[in-house]
Amino acid sequence: MRRYGGAIALTSLVGGFWLWQYPAGHTPGTSPAADSVVHVTYQSHILGQERELIIHLPSGYNPAKRYPVLYVLDGSSQDQPLADKLDSLFVQGLVPQTIVVGIPNMSGSNRTLQLVPPFMLTDPANANSPKGTADQFLEFMETELVPFIASHFGASDTRLFAGNSRGGLLVMYSLIRKPELFAGRFCFSTPLWRENNLLVERVSAFLAQRTTMKSFLYVSAGESETENIMSGLDAMAVVLRDRAPSGFVWHVERTPGVDHQLNAAVSGWSALTKWGAYFRM
Repeated sequence: MRRYGGAIALTSLVGGFWLWQYPAGHTPGTSPAADSVVHVTYQSHILGQERELIIHLPSGYNPAKRYPVLYVLDGSSQDQPLADKLDSLFVQGLVPQTIVVGIPNMSGSNRTLQLVPPFMLTDPANANSPKGTADQFLEFMETELVPFIASHFGASDTRLFAGNSRGGLLVMYSLIRKPELFAGRFCFSTPLWRENNLLVERVSAFLAQRTTMKSFLYVSAGESETENIMSGLDAMAVVLRDRAPSGFVWHVERTPGVDHQLNAAVSGWSALTKWGAYFRM
């Protein structure tokens, strides 16, 4: 069971001020305890916002070691289930120990804008809705968030990115916008159908230009989801089958018996197990 709570220390960093909340019993100035959750609040210069992080450390965490890091959108709802699955799968020898960084949205407007690619409408039913601001959010991740985690925790160069529903749009967009930033991506119940499969078309064009690419991608939707969700999933499967370059490992799955609300929780087991097998290759 992961521990929450306690002592607070304030530190400054290029990119903003960071307010730390460590687990109960932690001594400021020392490494956080293993199997714990560290909460960080900070001011991002790039986003012009105060943001939060929820950092899950694996059992036996040793800051002298280097761990893969999984960045999870919709933090506070999607991060804990994935962290728990990683803990369980590690005990079974199926995945390496991994740091999980949950990124809460902080507001509904953040989720509406920041998780959508800049060439897509935030509301596909409203032609006058604004375009997404995902480029800015990816810049924040690349220049502020990833360096912060690398400098304060035992992070390796293996970075992963997970998103559910609208969050999956940002994860998939990161593949074509910043392909080298993450070694693996997980897209759960993603509305790839939006604007006549526009993101699918962009991924197709991107992959067609690559002859090799060392990366991992997992995409899933529940069999009980909408026809739109399933059609987008099937369209992406065709693109990956026809266009995936050498070295690009991908999986597209229909999760039996689940809907939009349950797909990420259920298919997360398969996603992480398959990534673990890829990691050991």
